Amino acid sequence: MAVDYENYAFSFSHAIIKLNEKQFTAISNITFSQDVERSAVYGTDRKPLKRSAGQLSLGEGSATFSDLEEGMEFYSALGTNPSAALFSCDVTFSNENGDTRSFELLSCALSGISGDFEQGSEAMGIEFPFSFMAIKVDGAEFAL
Repeated sequence: MAVDYENYAFSFSHAIIKLNEKQFTAISNITFSQDVERSAVYGTDRKPLKRSAGQLSLGEGSATFSDLEEGMEFYSALGTNPSAALFSCDVTFSNENGDTRSFELLSCALSGISGDFEQGSEAMGIEFPFSFMAIKVDGAEFAL
């Protein structure tokens, strides 16, 4: 009998942006990335002796709202200075067995706004690029 691997594969379940006491859930796509920038430590030898502990750079991501109305409500909720308002974003993946994996993006701030609109109701998404300070993967912080 063949093993059904579909039960083990994870897929994007949902994302929730939390801003003040409000939650936004009409998110169809989310991206995020955060790097540790390291450098080589040299002594009197030509080759590196070690690598530095590094510095955690600001993470970068974007959230695409599938619903233009909720996207505009999110933008309005950012207040009079949208690029300075802070929010968090929880991203959840799940599989057929009910297992979940979560990513929590902390201290997010808007870094732009992007639209690519076409005719039709499904083509009315709006994208918000953002930066973030830290990320937790299944509750554990990526870099301490």
